[in-house]
Amino acid sequence: MNKTIAITGSSGHIGNVVCRLLLEKSHKVKALYHADDRSLQGLDVELIKGNVLNRDELKKLIQGCDIVIHCAAIISIHGDPTGMVFKTNTEGPKNVIEVAKEMGVKKIIHISSVHAVMELPLSLPFDETRPYKDETDYAYDYSKAIGEQTILKESANHDIDVVILRPSSVIGPYDFKPSEMGKALLDFYHQKIPFLPEGGYDFVDVRDVAESILSAIDNGRNREVYLLSGRYLTMKQLASAIHNVSGKAVPKITLPYGFLKSILPLISLYSKLTKAAPLFSIESIDALKNGHPHMNHDKASKELGHRCRPIDDTLRDFYHWQLNQEIN
Repeated sequence: MNKTIAITGSSGHIGNVVCRLLLEKSHKVKALYHADDRSLQGLDVELIKGNVLNRDELKKLIQGCDIVIHCAAIISIHGDPTGMVFKTNTEGPKNVIEVAKEMGVKKIIHISSVHAVMELPLSLPFDETRPYKDETDYAYDYSKAIGEQTILKESANHDIDVVILRPSSVIGPYDFKPSEMGKALLDFYHQKIPFLPEGGYDFVDVRDVAESILSAIDNGRNREVYLLSGRYLTMKQLASAIHNVSGKAVPKITLPYGFLKSILPLISLYSKLTKAAPLFSIESIDALKNGHPHMNHDKASKELGHRCRPIDDTLRDFYHWQLNQEIN
């Protein structure tokens, strides 16, 4: 049955791909965006400019909707100097579920992150039972942990279902802004990366995440968490895959974590002098150092039909789409 679905963060990477898929399935879409709506241009959605911190704007979005997909968040690998990362990622979910309950919504799909939970120890399986991060962790990670817990707390003993989805590092086409990982992939392509950092991470195609989000509408169980991971690649393996699909030369030298951490002050100074984004931050190299090599998405595969396409397909489609964007 076709539904009217509200989506926050609709202009983001995951959000705009979800909008496209919802339209393919003939759902009616109300799309909240904050400032940049390029990714939604030409789509048959009801555009609503607003902010998840504004309850009146959320009411306008959610009115008449059956389902809310909450994608809006601020992602950061450079701390939270203004406090907006924590504010948006914690107060946003609270506002969304409170307004949804008030307006009679039956279900919320909350898009969280694997960063909400502890990566260590690497020797134990990484699944939905991992403990939450706390105030001693990075601002983004802690904010996603609080956001999840807020959604679960606010839905207890109420006539509203909530499903929590935790994607790993999302890559793929339709990355308009682009995302932090999208920037890194483009830097690889344009040969702006001089060396490889130690470690690796789990990467998942944005289209596979979107498919599982839609599946969660009908198949996601109330108050359950699902890990939407893909495949783990070391940075050396990622660079090799980029070379395979693009033919571009990639760095051969891998620098150890300790060395990269020791030169962070120089990287920060260079960034300030050149007014360019730093090559890396303590958060990014920590994420690679502690990236879990065995994220287990069996639960999402069984219940949501979560599937992961080959990394070569994802990279090839990402570069094809990005190059078309540059040409046009």
